[in-house]
Order: sequence, then structure tokens, then C-alpha cells
Amino acid sequence: MSFVVSARKYRPQNFDEVVGQDHIAQTLKNALKNDQLAHAFLFAGPRGVGKTTSARILAKVLNCENLQEGFKACGECNSCKAFVDNASFNIFELDAASNNSVDHIRALNEQVRFQPQQGSFKIYIIDEVHMLSQAAFNAFLKTLEEPPPYAKFILATTEKHKIIPTILSRCQIFDFRRIQIPDIVRQLEFISGQEKRNIDQEALHLIAQKADGALRDALSIYDKIISTVEGDITYKDVADNLNVLDYDYYFRIIDSAIKEDFPSLMLIYDKIVKSGFEPEQFIPGLMKHIRDLLMVRDLKTATLLETGDNLKKRYEDQAQLSSASFLMTALSILNNADINLIRSHNKRLSVEIALSKMCYMNRAIEKKKTVVQTEKKEILKEKEVVIQDNPKESIAKISSSEAVQNPAKVTNPASEKDHKEEKEEEKQPAAATVKPVIEKIDAPQISANLDSLLKSIEKEENDKAGNGIPYNVERIQKIFDEFRDNTESQSLKTAMQYIKVRIDDNTVTIITPTRIYIDFLKQEIHLLEKIHDQYPNRDIKLLFEVNEKTFPEYEPPKKPKSLTTKEKYDLLVSKNPEFEKLVDALKMKISNK
Repeated sequence: MSFVVSARKYRPQNFDEVVGQDHIAQTLKNALKNDQLAHAFLFAGPRGVGKTTSARILAKVLNCENLQEGFKACGECNSCKAFVDNASFNIFELDAASNNSVDHIRALNEQVRFQPQQGSFKIYIIDEVHMLSQAAFNAFLKTLEEPPPYAKFILATTEKHKIIPTILSRCQIFDFRRIQIPDIVRQLEFISGQEKRNIDQEALHLIAQKADGALRDALSIYDKIISTVEGDITYKDVADNLNVLDYDYYFRIIDSAIKEDFPSLMLIYDKIVKSGFEPEQFIPGLMKHIRDLLMVRDLKTATLLETGDNLKKRYEDQAQLSSASFLMTALSILNNADINLIRSHNKRLSVEIALSKMCYMNRAIEKKKTVVQTEKKEILKEKEVVIQDNPKESIAKISSSEAVQNPAKVTNPASEKDHKEEKEEEKQPAAATVKPVIEKIDAPQISANLDSLLKSIEKEENDKAGNGIPYNVERIQKIFDEFRDNTESQSLKTAMQYIKVRIDDNTVTIITPTRIYIDFLKQEIHLLEKIHDQYPNRDIKLLFEVNEKTFPEYEPPKKPKSLTTKEKYDLLVSKNPEFEKLVDALKMKISNK
């Protein structure tokens, strides 16, 4: 007997056997139960998830003569037998890749006109329907929209976005999902039991992960493995056949990085390279391993780990040895290495640099913490001596505290001195630097001295803000005048004759009589930069304002008068008398308008 691949041998024969698409199977069964079945379906989804299988099951059920409970085809009637033998006259399977022309669709439209020879429906299954040409789609529209009552169309595609909207609007769309790893593992376990082959749970999970949600791919891998390996199948057998790096390498690399065992880390990676694995395979695999370690650290996210129970326990043990900050930093290092790998001239060296950073990043984190703690201590010390460094704040604090806590002391300086002398005998003052200031300043003079001190400090700050250059209207106006005298543009000189300046704190408002002059000034970047350069410590904001009343001497330019044809003619003749002779020679007439 010839060998039959598992994907065909164990193809589902009813809706209950379809793996991982329960939502679609239940919807179709409900439609059959309520007699609300649409005339056209579109099954869309990734490859190998059961689109064509579901279409065949639906077609088989619709024409079964002895339908069983749960909408299962009997498999014994003439229609079911003919379908199994690919000899059915009522169920047609077409491949749109090879039947994509207008002529093929026209032939299909002609076939639809004839009623089924046996059974209730003529069913057309069109696989990879997105391969039809634009003209073929258009030729198919009318038939798809209003088919005969006995015709059903089931379209299948992996690229729904390539189908024109007019086709989509005429179909009932079913979106097939990628099959989850646990569902694939259960199906592989069932097939292994039927085939009487023993296979490890970790090996089944590896096959399911490699299939990427496609059960057909998983079954193809399974067939390859059982053909290669005799006896029991282990994780190592599957990893070797699929050229997948053993997860044990990833565990050893993380262990070495945690222990800061640099030689061991480099030797492990050297062995990986000699085994034939490229950096493009290794880095994503290690990143996924670290991601799994992060997931298993919390019970809420541990369910996202798609591995067997034994391997999951190993992940949990290693996650206990590593901190979340270590894992996140390692993930960031590897992600950057993965991004830059395509531009690297020495990919092995790039990976080794990333692994070296992982190995010693704990020291970098501790060093950073030490620096932060030192900076915090320095900030606290600065706060402790702020009274010594800032006389303005210290005197303000002294005066405010004296006024709030002992308001009577300000009006009675004699009692204030007596009270201070008694305090000094009983207890030493808290801050030695504050003591001479309090002793030298009498209470009635505090406010006067404070005002003068504040004014002097304010003056110093203003001088510092402008580097000694006075900040006033005259100085800003002088900047504009100097710039006007040095410019060669006559239009700019005219514009700058009508400029006035107004200052409000750090806002400098430039007033002009017309918006045209503002446009001239905005183009002179050097002029605006010069104002900022004069006062680097001030956050100067420049505003523009149009105010014609501020400039009574300004006269807006007059609009040129529009001339009549006769006036234009007279003007040209006055400039060139020969023009009149030319007009006479050409016998031209001059309009008076």
C-alpha cells in the first residue's frame, strides 16, 4: 500500500474534527440547523488552517442523502462515495491560479445554468480565489450576486486584501485563525497514538512552534521526523532535523551571563557557531528565551509560555536567579544588536560584543546606582549649606521667621537684645554662620537693610543677565539703527525708518505701520539673532505689531492710477514720437476708453 501523508490521511471528515476553528464550525452548523445558509462564502486565513477542508465538509454535508445527527455526512450514500472518489458531478473544485482568465469564468457561468443531476446543490469550491484576474472578477460578479437557488459558491484565499470589494460584499466572510500550539500538540499526540510512535512532549511543542500556527506544516514536519528517526522520538532528534538550536544552549548562556563567567560565555557561543548556526538565528532565539523568562516571573503572564511542563519548570528556576532589570537590559542589548546586524561587516564580533555587555552589565547597573546615590548626597549637602551660600535667601528667612514667631520683638529692640543674651547663656545657637548676622543687625533696621540688599542683588542679576549691557528701549532701538545704517538694501532702510520698540519684562514688541515691513524684518535672521546675543541670559520673546497711528508722518504708497487706452497712447507718443507714425501706417484706431 502506498504511503499517504498525515495531512490527507487524518483530514477531518466532519465539523467536530476540525482543529482550532470551533467558532467557524459552530456558525456553519447553526446556519444549517436554522436553514439560513448563504449562497456564497469566503474562507480567508493563513495557509494550513483548514479552509479547504471546511469547504469540502460543508459541500459534503449539503449533498448527503442520509445526514446524521450533528450535521455529519453519512459517508455511505452515493453522493458521499462519489465525493470521496473525486467523481462527484455536483461538487467542483477549481484552482484559481490555473483557471484565472475570463474564459474560465464564462465556462463556469454556463455550467451554473444546469441543475444538478443528483443531490440538492451544485457546489463550486474555488481555491486561492485572489489569483483571478480583474476581468475574471468582473465577469463573475453577476453570477455570484444572483446565482440559481441550487448553486453554492465557497471561495478560499490566503490574501483577502487582494480581492476586489465588490466580490467581498457579495460573500459571507469567515476568518480562519492560526491554530494554537496546544491544539497542534493534541492533534500530533492523537496521530502518534494512531501510528504507535512515542514522542516527547518537548519535541511536540518544538514541532508546533516551528509550524507557526499551520497544522498542515506541523503534519509535514511530523512525517519527516518519523521517516528519519527509528524508535522513540526525542527533543534532540527534532531539533537536529529542523536545524533548531537546542534550548539548553540558551539556558547555559544566561547562566554564564548571570555569573559573569566571560570565558564560558564565549566558548558556548563558539560551539554554537561551529554547529552551523548563523547570528540571524541565534539572536532571535536568545531574545525569545529571555522573553519567556520575563513571562514566567509572574503567574498572570506564565500562561503565555508555550512549552511543556518539564521545560516550564526549568524556566521558573532560572527566572528566580535573574532580576527583571537584568533581563530587560539584556533584551535591549540583543534587540539593538539584531537591528544593527544587517550593517555589520563582522557579524560574529557584533554578537560577541553584545554577549560581553550582557556579562558585565550587572557591574554597570551597580556603578550607576552608586553614582546616583553620590549625587543625591551632594544635593543634600548643598541644601544644608544653602544659608551660607545665598545671603538673599538667608536674610529673607531670618526676617520672615522673626516676624511670624516673635512679632513684638521688632517693636522692642531692648527686650530683644536681653532675650538673646539669656538664650545664648542657656544654649548654643544651631548655626554658627547665622549668629553674627543676627547679633549685628538690630530689629528696627532689618527691613530697611533687607530692602536695600534685595535691590542691590536684583541690580546685580539684571547686569549679569545682559552681560553689563543695559536692557531698555534705547538700547534695543540703537541695535535697529546700527543695522539700518549698515544695510545696503534700500527697501529695508525705508522699512526700518518706521520702527518703534516697546519692552514688557522679557517681551520686546516691534511696532511698524504696515505688515509689509514686518515681512522685511522677519527675513533678517541676523538682526533678530543679534538681539538675543546681546542678552544671552534672558529668554527674550520678539513680537510684531502693526499700528499706523503710532507713525503720523508715515504715508502709505499710493496705488498707480489705471490709464485709459487714449491716455496710454498719448504717453507712448510723448516718449517716442515715431510711435504715432507707426499707428498711422498700420491704420490703427485708438479707442477713447
